[in-house]
Amino acid sequence: MRTWTFIICIFLTPNIFGQVTDSLGISDNLILNRQETDFLNSALKNSRDTFDFENKKIAFVTGSNGGKLIPKQKYFLTCVKPWTEIESLPQIFFVRLTPDEKQKSGGYDTFVLSWVKLFTNKQRKKIIEQLSRNK
Repeated sequence: MRTWTFIICIFLTPNIFGQVTDSLGISDNLILNRQETDFLNSALKNSRDTFDFENKKIAFVTGSNGGKLIPKQKYFLTCVKPWTEIESLPQIFFVRLTPDEKQKSGGYDTFVLSWVKLFTNKQRKKIIEQLSRNK
């Protein structure tokens, strides 16, 4: 079973490893640059359906319970680059916000989560509250 999982991962992720990661996390600008957009669209292609990260306002979340907001630059430097440098895929997923949540959060479209074991609705509400206070 492990062999099949490994083989499937190799065939599903070649575009990620072929990307240059020089421009990932070079600033804390809330809007993603082209390389960051391409990376997230590629890394999350199996779960994002038609969602496109281009020109989206993203909140980056980490911590075992999903309770830690981190700046974009720190996210890419600590949660993504160490993995892409060894041609591996980081643990990453995303949560789309509803129109009401987007308005309450200050215009954020989605949360991108890494290394989160359990992300509950209660935690989701706390992050939205935290973002609304930082407007």
